[in-house]
Formats: sequence, C-alpha cells, structure tokens
Amino acid sequence: MNKVFILIFFLQGCSSLKRSMVYGGLAGGMMGGIAGNVLSPNPESRTPNIAVWGSVGALIGAGLGYYFFNDDPENQDLPNMILPSNQKELTLEGKLQNTIIIPKDSRKYQIERGPIPEHLKGKVKNPFVIEHVIPERVEEFKNGKTITIEAHKAWEVSFE
Repeated sequence: MNKVFILIFFLQGCSSLKRSMVYGGLAGGMMGGIAGNVLSPNPESRTPNIAVWGSVGALIGAGLGYYFFNDDPENQDLPNMILPSNQKELTLEGKLQNTIIIPKDSRKYQIERGPIPEHLKGKVKNPFVIEHVIPERVEEFKNGKTITIEAHKAWEVSFE
C-alpha cells in the first residue's frame, strides 16, 4: 500500500521542465526497477536486472516528461498584440514583421482610492486607467491569406 502512495507522489504534475524530467525519470526508474526485480529469472541476476531496467525506465520516464511538458500549449510563449517599435512579432505564418498598433483614441480616467496613511502620502502614485480604441486592421500574408481584426478597446493601468 505504501508503494502506491509513493507512486502517486511521483506522478504529480510539475511546473517546470526540469521538475517534469526529474519526476518522470524517478517514476520510470522505479517502475523499471520493480519490473526488473519481478521478471528476473533467478536470484543471481536480480541485481543486474534491477539496475538495467531501472536505468531504461528512468530514461524513458525523463523523455516522456520532456515530451509532455513541451507538448502542453500552456508552456508555449504567445506573441503580444501591442509591441514597442524596436521589437518584432511572429505572425501566424512564422514570418517576422514589425507590427505597431497605434490607438485611434485614448481616454484617461483617474481611479478613486480610499484614504492613505500619513506615512505613505507623497510616496504612492495616483492610479489611472487609460482606455485605448484600437482601429480595425487587416493583416495580409504572402500566401494570400488575410485576417481582419475588428475595432476594439484595450485598457491600460498606469501609476503617475
């Protein structure tokens, strides 16, 4: 019964590539070692079987941890919509192009805040919400595809 709890501990989800590979390797090594022990034909070959099949299981587990971490869409970088002029954006077809979106109209609203303690007065900046109206635009690609992005609003929080 304790082995089941240990196995469940090693099959937990991970938040980094390194942890995914380490836990995958540990789980695979443990399962390979158990298989080498159980399937050993005689007591003399038990230790080498555990070492060999544990190593093979660890390599397979680490490889699967790497594959499934990189296959998850949440672990992939997404391109930004609004970029400074010195950066480049990857479009849908993978070509590099400068994309700068200039708002058609912007409005600034001050956010009301509650009372500030005396020791923080003059140190805390005033919060503002800036509402940008982004105009409609059309993205054309070399292969003839076209994407139309409708006009929309974007909000920015600024402390001045």
